Amino acid sequence: MVSLKDYAGREQSYVKHVFLERYLEVLVHKTASTYLHIVYVDGFAGPWQSANERFEDTSFGVAINALRRARDSWKKKGRAVRMSAYLVERDLAAYAKLALVTERYSDITIKTYSADFLAVLPEILKDIPSDAFAFLLIDPKGWRIPLRALAPMLARPRSEVIFNFMFDFINRAASIDDSVTRLNELMPCVDWRVKLDQAERVTGRSLTPEERKETLVGAFTESLALLGGYKYVAEATILRPLADRPLYCLCYASRHERGIETFRDCQVKALAAQSKTRATTKLRHAAASSGQGEFFGSIAARLRERGELLFPDWEKRKRVPQAYYRTQRP
Repeated sequence: MVSLKDYAGREQSYVKHVFLERYLEVLVHKTASTYLHIVYVDGFAGPWQSANERFEDTSFGVAINALRRARDSWKKKGRAVRMSAYLVERDLAAYAKLALVTERYSDITIKTYSADFLAVLPEILKDIPSDAFAFLLIDPKGWRIPLRALAPMLARPRSEVIFNFMFDFINRAASIDDSVTRLNELMPCVDWRVKLDQAERVTGRSLTPEERKETLVGAFTESLALLGGYKYVAEATILRPLADRPLYCLCYASRHERGIETFRDCQVKALAAQSKTRATTKLRHAAASSGQGEFFGSIAARLRERGELLFPDWEKRKRVPQAYYRTQRP
């Protein structure tokens, strides 16, 4: 299970992995009732900034552990489901670490590719068994992805996709003329500039950041749906840890109603984790800036011990309260 202690300085990744962990475990468990082979594909695997040797705080580490738990759950019921992971990374230094995964997770069939994802895409499509269900994660470090080049994978039957739409960077790029061509490639089926202009004409003013997000994400998910033949699309917004601003959006596409239901359920849990994590991060940041966090935390602990304040959410082995704890009078 993902742990916040592994994500110091990258709390937004913790929220993303809380969602991914829960979603994949539920999805794979449901899907394995129909399919005997589940494949996870990570086009930009890394690893980057992993805090432990088992890569449990990376997307592919989260995914592999979710696959294992679902497999073991079905095994107890007498159903043998095969789990495979196809991991791609073009950075040579990162790939050197990624290559170690096959021996550390020997109970899962893992194939790694030292290549650019788009270049190796035809090979991956051949490697995926035709009767397998595939889950595709596209989580690049940047946003310059020609979406049409992914169409063969997106349109593959028996598959779903989550694409990390780097909104903060894309939003800024949308105001730069030199970025228009790249953005057109990212959102090839919809004229996103026309959409922005139309939205501004309707409102009669400049769009708010939330309105720009809705317009740009809408243009992207529409393109995703058209290229992949997906009936359902949705997104979950991940905020900056210390600011009320969207950092990126996890865009999801599925052809099945059960998939979108699972997404929505897991989205609620991820947003709850985000609220707690951001509150803790803001408190830690304020304490570091003022030097007073430990002082006030100790006071709260003493008041709790004397029964003068109640903290229903106080966890075992915690010495001081966390920012998300509720406070009550006795």
